[in-house]
Amino acid sequence: MSKIIAVAIEKGGVGKTTTALNIGAGLHLLKKSVLLVDLDQQGHLSRWLGYQPDGKPTVSELIYQEVSGIRSNDDSLFIRHSDREDIDYIPANKMLGGIYAVLGNDGQSNTVLDRIFHRDFFSQYDYILFDCPTAVDNLLVSNALKCSDKLLLPVQAEKFAYDCIPQMLQRYMAIKQTQDVKPYLAGMLVTMYSRQTKMSNEVFAALQESYGSLVFSEPVPMLQEARNSTDDDNALCGSLVHRKSSRVGQAYLAAAKRIAGDKK
Repeated sequence: MSKIIAVAIEKGGVGKTTTALNIGAGLHLLKKSVLLVDLDQQGHLSRWLGYQPDGKPTVSELIYQEVSGIRSNDDSLFIRHSDREDIDYIPANKMLGGIYAVLGNDGQSNTVLDRIFHRDFFSQYDYILFDCPTAVDNLLVSNALKCSDKLLLPVQAEKFAYDCIPQMLQRYMAIKQTQDVKPYLAGMLVTMYSRQTKMSNEVFAALQESYGSLVFSEPVPMLQEARNSTDDDNALCGSLVHRKSSRVGQAYLAAAKRIAGDKK
């Protein structure tokens, strides 16, 4: 069966979508079959994967059909393939902003994504990654957390991001109905790290002290190449894991190897 990972954190601007993109690409580089699911109405992940509106159903329709009970028997209709990354994905658009009311009409509103992504069709993928919106208290994120086997937290190397973690973990524990969150964590990946700054080093050290082995040992450096990779107008837009000269890419690849259970 697929391993479903939610990439989520309450704070915005921490490199969440960049993380989803590069971890997905890294897992693909490790010969894993990957499906990326864009759950953010801004659709940044979709655009970075090369999505252009094509008249075919998106993740909004996928959710609506499940709630309405008139879903298509062909889940492949929702899948796009990114030639840029050679990865399958389900895109999002601004229609996703209205999906909260749809979810609220379901008698088991917290389990809609769980019902969708545990269908037989999706078992063809080794990994399914959800790129979640920032607001962790909304029903769509709750669905993603409920559905996920693991939570991956991108944590910007600054104090406010560090301070957000306990609340995030408490919410995840409540959704998973557990007092031990560790089995449900893929880990905490420090992003936008600069070894030259006191703040970055202090946050990284505090994370390791507080959460130990749950913190990925190789932080993602704050470099211009990371910004370029997710700039819609940049010719180099895309994942960095296949670039051996990229420090950002190699940090993400190391994280993907850990997630896949390959620490070599």
